[in-house]
Amino acid sequence: MDFIKFLDHSLFFWVNDWVGQFMLLDFFAIFCADFLIFFVILLSILFYFLKRRDRLVSVFLKIIIGVLFVYLVSIFLGYILGFFYLRQRPFLAYPSIIHLTDFLASAHKFSFPSDHTAVSLVIALLIFKDWPQWGRVLIGSAILIGLSRVFVGVHYPLDILGGVLNAFLAFTMVRLIFKKKRSSENKQNFLDKV
Repeated sequence: MDFIKFLDHSLFFWVNDWVGQFMLLDFFAIFCADFLIFFVILLSILFYFLKRRDRLVSVFLKIIIGVLFVYLVSIFLGYILGFFYLRQRPFLAYPSIIHLTDFLASAHKFSFPSDHTAVSLVIALLIFKDWPQWGRVLIGSAILIGLSRVFVGVHYPLDILGGVLNAFLAFTMVRLIFKKKRSSENKQNFLDKV
């Protein structure tokens, strides 16, 4: 366990050491860490409205359910892990590091898992399943969001990994729910035809 913590913190410091080296990189990281998720959501709604209006409601219903699952898992993990281990955000654990932003990074909330990463990735995965071309762009955006959260000093790399696992869990749950719904609809349609 100590080795994993050492590796996690070492990776964090390696990434965070780039802060302040290039002003443009700092601004880009702040944008990705704080605002890219909102652009992803708005652009997805716009693109679906313009190009796939017939799929807009069904895909965004899945996204809403997926995001709810992400937050439920995060709350559950925060509650359970709170009994054993409080993982402070890097900028609280190491006040000497440079952190570029704490926008939407509550000092009172646990660091693990990264909700930004989980939400952006579950959105990307659900859209990828419906519209692979746009989904690939969103998966790239989710990766940028996760890396930038480490860069700006509000998450450790394992927090990002936890967010990725949370997103895949939520994606799987949504797929199971809608697969079961589709299966029961198919059975009903078959019975109606007989």
